[in-house]
Amino acid sequence: MTADTKQREYSRAEVAKHDGTGALWVIRGNQVFDLTTFHTDHPGGSDILMQFGGQDITEAMRDSDVHVHAIQAYRVLKDFYIGEVMAEDRQTYALPPSGKDEMDCVEEEEFLDINKPLFMQMWNSKFTKEFYLREVHRPRHLPRPAVFFANPVLETLTRTHWWVIPIYWVPIICTLLHMGAQYESAEAMFVGVVFGVVSWTLLEYSMHRFLFHYDENIPEGTLAQVAHFLLHGVHHFLPMDQLRLVMPPALSTFLGLNILAVLSLVFSAGMIHAVSAGLLVGYVLYDECHYWLHHGTSNNKRLSALKTYHLRHHYKDFKAGFGITSDFWDKVFGTQFATSD
Repeated sequence: MTADTKQREYSRAEVAKHDGTGALWVIRGNQVFDLTTFHTDHPGGSDILMQFGGQDITEAMRDSDVHVHAIQAYRVLKDFYIGEVMAEDRQTYALPPSGKDEMDCVEEEEFLDINKPLFMQMWNSKFTKEFYLREVHRPRHLPRPAVFFANPVLETLTRTHWWVIPIYWVPIICTLLHMGAQYESAEAMFVGVVFGVVSWTLLEYSMHRFLFHYDENIPEGTLAQVAHFLLHGVHHFLPMDQLRLVMPPALSTFLGLNILAVLSLVFSAGMIHAVSAGLLVGYVLYDECHYWLHHGTSNNKRLSALKTYHLRHHYKDFKAGFGITSDFWDKVFGTQFATSD
């Protein structure tokens, strides 16, 4: 925020005029925030924010009937500050039970500048492991995709649109099924595919919990932090970045080839094609589902609950809720969230 921005003052009547998708402002604790570029990325959905367009949301953010917001929400909100309520329109607000206003609880640490290329900042950093893990799991928001590399070629390799995944993998799945059919019957192929799809749900859970969230087990040092950041840390730091919600084909192909090597030790020539195709079907559905959980909306209660479940992993407790397409394995292994909202 610049000094000029801090001095801007608005009347409540002026804020009230900005209550639509083209301009969505809110007041929180006598401060004014412009959420125009954020409402479509709001974890609870755009509709909830639209209900409060142009209004004072101070108490609504504390209201359990609406949704009690974690401190991380106030951290994100700070990025959209545009000014103060005029003196004659200012109100006095009751403090929460903690006795301290939520905005005052937000810790401002010198981590990464989200408006500059991220990779070299990480590469040149000297963070302790404790500091890095704390900060990388504190979500931030940009109204545009973040920049990883100053080099445009390298930058392109880090960005993946959701529609690239089926375009890249569906032909490979079809090829595997065609090749497998040369060795196995249709019934055997069907069994192999189903086995692969079901197996993917466990693989999805395991990779997310033990690989992507290696977290406290990473060694001290910048290289380990850079690797963690590139693999999954950036997704927690900027969870709504639309071009980094699905896995780049280069990375998923590398992981897939390693999984294929393991499968070749277990399955016959024909069945390995069926199981591999099933795993890839599960993977494609997972990646597309993951993108939807961050940016999609639905009136379906099951889908809405799944979205809430996953976003809780991002915004409240990254040490639980590792299932993406289902919470089944979280229930099996006891990694569900400790309490409900």
